[in-house]
Amino acid sequence: MDAIAGPCTGPSIAIIGGGVTGTALALHLADSLPGCRLIIFEPRPLIGPGLAYSTADPAHRLNAPAQRMSLYPDDPEHFSAWITATGACGDDTGAALADGRLFPRRAVFGAYAAAQIAPLLQSGRLIHHREAAKDLTWQHGAWTICSGESTHRANIVILATGLPPPAIPSALAPVAAAANFVANPLRPGALVGISPKANVLILGTGLTMADIAASLDAAGHSGPIHAISRRGLPPRPHAGPCAPCGDFSAPPVSARALVAQIRVTVAAAVAGGKPWQSVFDALRQSAQPLWQALPAVEKSRLIRHARPFWESHRHRLPPATSAVLGRRLGDQSLTIAAASITASRCAGERIAVTIQPRGNTQPIETVFDAVILATGPGRITDTQSGLIANLMKSGLIAVDDTGLGLTCNTHALFLAGPITRGAIGEITAVPELTRQAASLAQQIAAFARIVHK
Repeated sequence: MDAIAGPCTGPSIAIIGGGVTGTALALHLADSLPGCRLIIFEPRPLIGPGLAYSTADPAHRLNAPAQRMSLYPDDPEHFSAWITATGACGDDTGAALADGRLFPRRAVFGAYAAAQIAPLLQSGRLIHHREAAKDLTWQHGAWTICSGESTHRANIVILATGLPPPAIPSALAPVAAAANFVANPLRPGALVGISPKANVLILGTGLTMADIAASLDAAGHSGPIHAISRRGLPPRPHAGPCAPCGDFSAPPVSARALVAQIRVTVAAAVAGGKPWQSVFDALRQSAQPLWQALPAVEKSRLIRHARPFWESHRHRLPPATSAVLGRRLGDQSLTIAAASITASRCAGERIAVTIQPRGNTQPIETVFDAVILATGPGRITDTQSGLIANLMKSGLIAVDDTGLGLTCNTHALFLAGPITRGAIGEITAVPELTRQAASLAQQIAAFARIVHK
């Protein structure tokens, strides 16, 4: 076992992934299982921010009010109180709304998460290995974790790796190596080479598209931006402060019945002067038990027919970003359409893309100065490289019946975060992630007390 500073009387627990999920797990495990030895494998220099909150782009804001963001489910105001105590938004005049809600830059939450985990690192209760775990094997009553050229041992392992990045569509393979094709828009400096007048195509119309448009706009870009996806659904805006509205406590009979109930509840809310967002807030509170109550065939129907609509209404725009998109849509420098890409080619220093509009049999080839991939997380498969693929090949984990996440029935190996979405349902945002982390920490603590005596 690796050496650790301070007393260690409990089991050794390795968390693979140091984003929000891994951070929350470490915090709650430290409380639930005093004396345990915690290890996090995270290649980034900081534990806490992860991919979502590592961005330093000032145009990237939280898409939920700070008052709903906390690493501690029992203290939902913890993050907003930390902001007040530290003055973290003191120089950000765009963060506070007149109604009291606060939409800070995403880097602020990253700094908050790093600050919460810092005492565990400083005390030696948590060790940060700045490397990616490559493989995992059960040997002599414990896990052996291979990372690069080194190996480590742990009694319990938790996979909190998040979802894989989007795969490059086959239609874009001919231009994948082009300098003006951006496969990872979240990479620092990824958009720097795009000129102010560039004609830009964004593949995807969700929150990543909105971030890209806001970043380009803040950098002075005024050229045309075209965003496409199969259904052309952009994220919706927030309403003003409102209480959740609607009762979704009864298990649904079918996907069709659930959708019908949502429509009836929205109509009643709007007729009563309440925004549709209040219904989706109530639905979100019951989303996990509703999902888990559905038979597999009904889950498949929701994934196939309703999931894009849920995501575009559930994951909403920060007000500042919404204002940018509204202005750009108004002056028609931004268009959002339902379409797909069927082919691409390099056209000198530009990229020619053949676009098939939805409902139109005639494809159109258009030449762009830059093409940006913003399709959201990719699918989990064993054809990819890395830890997850290796564990799938060895039979330790598998893609679940929904195709959205992973399943595991292996001794002393646990799953957490978005990779559990197939079984859990809604598990993307901080409130759901931290509630799962707190509950899982209790479960692991109980397990550890039984097996580690």
